[in-house]
Order: sequence, then structure tokens, then C-alpha cells
Amino acid sequence: MAIVSGDIPRLLEAGLKTIFFEAYEKTPVFYEKVATVVPSTRDREVYAWLGNLPRMSEWVDERIPKGLLEHEFTIVNKNWELSIAIDRNALEDDQYGQIKARVSQMGEEAARHIDELVFSLLADGFNLPCYDGQNFFDDEHQEGKSPVQSNKGTVALSVDSYADARAKMMRLVDDQNKPMGIVPDTIVVPPELEETARLIVASDYYPSGSSMAANPWKNSAELIVTPYLTGTQNWFLLCTSRAVKPLILQMRKEVEFNALEGSSERGFFRREYVYGAEARYNVGYGMWQFAYGSIVS
Repeated sequence: MAIVSGDIPRLLEAGLKTIFFEAYEKTPVFYEKVATVVPSTRDREVYAWLGNLPRMSEWVDERIPKGLLEHEFTIVNKNWELSIAIDRNALEDDQYGQIKARVSQMGEEAARHIDELVFSLLADGFNLPCYDGQNFFDDEHQEGKSPVQSNKGTVALSVDSYADARAKMMRLVDDQNKPMGIVPDTIVVPPELEETARLIVASDYYPSGSSMAANPWKNSAELIVTPYLTGTQNWFLLCTSRAVKPLILQMRKEVEFNALEGSSERGFFRREYVYGAEARYNVGYGMWQFAYGSIVS
């Protein structure tokens, strides 16, 4: 039986969907390292528990459940789409290799987009508020019984500033003025600081001076180099080992790939078939205590 033009989008869809998701899954991404993925069931989610860290205490009489803090932080989901139009002539001329390349690029872009959102949000932390109303990176965080605390620096990346940032994070206390036990494990830098960061966390020898002493900071943090940091000299130190990470990726609908308008007038009159990817998600700030940012540029 002959294939009619209206069948082409449907027949192509399965193969192109496979190509799309192969590229999507193979694309290197780092957002899962620094962001907690939270499923969403509504158009927005309210995070009233951020900053409310429960602590073990002696059970003397009755349990003492810890309620929610007065803070609230809302993340509103956004719709995202990516579409391409394939000319019918390309199909008739058997240019499937070119079509495959375009769809692979779509898969790569869909995966890369989440990385861009997450790390751009990290870079904007000096100007955007988190759950306590202060900027995510700020000198005046305070809640409960804690003193005023800072997770912000203004010093260029060096051995000394790295060591100082680690110590400051490890000294942070919770709303009961108790040590949080934070151990930084990830440093995030722009491409301009990759060499400096590698010397600090990957070199066998002490990265400052002419001595051949062993480097005490080797393997103290995983290095992430990303082009999505706007400041060329700003750098970030994170604790990513906890259940709640510094950032939140709120996922309402994961990416889908489908044929669009396959049997519509567009396909008939314009001689093209449209394929698209869509998703629904957004990003927001999690725990400021698990992130230190130094703004230099």
C-alpha cells in the first residue's frame, strides 16, 4: 500500500524521537550535582520548610516536632519549547542524515538548557533573594537563634581565599545556633578560572610558592567549569552531599518530543513538517548555607 503524505510525520516520529533522546541522554550536564530535583504537581510550589533543619534531641518526655518557619519561597513553573520545520523536499531527496543531525542538536539543546538555567541562577545569587528574604549570597543572613552570618566574599580565587571560604562554610550554624556540620565538596568556576581552580584542588604540590610541599587541598572539592557564569572572576564553593542542595530544579513535566501539525494545512500547503520538544519546569534557590559565592567582577 502506498504511503500518503499525511502518514510521513507519524512514521518519522518514532525514529526521530529515539534520535532526540539518545542525544539528550548523552549530553554532559552538571545540574544534578548542584540542584535538588523536586517533582511538581501544580503551576507553582511553596517551600515553607527551607532553612528548617530538624535536629536530634534527647527524648525525655514527649516528642517535640519542629514546625515550619515563617519563611516561604515560591517557584512558579515555566513552559519551554523547541521546534524545527523539516521541508518535504528533504525527505523526498533522502536527506535523512541532515534531518538526524538537526534532531540530535535539539536533544543536546534540551539537556543543555537546564544546565544554563541552574548555573545562571547561581551566578545571579548576589542580586536575587532566597527563602529568608536576603539575597542568596549575602552578609546578613539571620534566622532563629543564629547570629548574623555571611556566605558572600569579594576576594579573587586563590589558595588562601579558598581555605578561608571552606572554613567559613564549616562554621555556619542553624536556627538553633548549632553547627550544621557542612563540608564543602564542589567548586564552580568560569572558564577564565579553570587553571587556578585546578592548581588548588588537583595539583600534587602546593599551588603557591616554589616549594615542593604536598598540596593539602588536593581532591578537597570536585571542579565544575561552566560558561554560564556571567562574571569572569566570580567563583563558588558548594556543599552538595545533603538531601537538599544549594539550588532547586522544580520539574512539572519532563521533556517530550512529538510531531506537530503533521496532518494540518501547514504540512499540505507549505510542504513542511514540524517537530518539537516541550517541557515544564523552573529553578530556584535552596539552602544558602550550602553555597559560598565570591563576587570579584
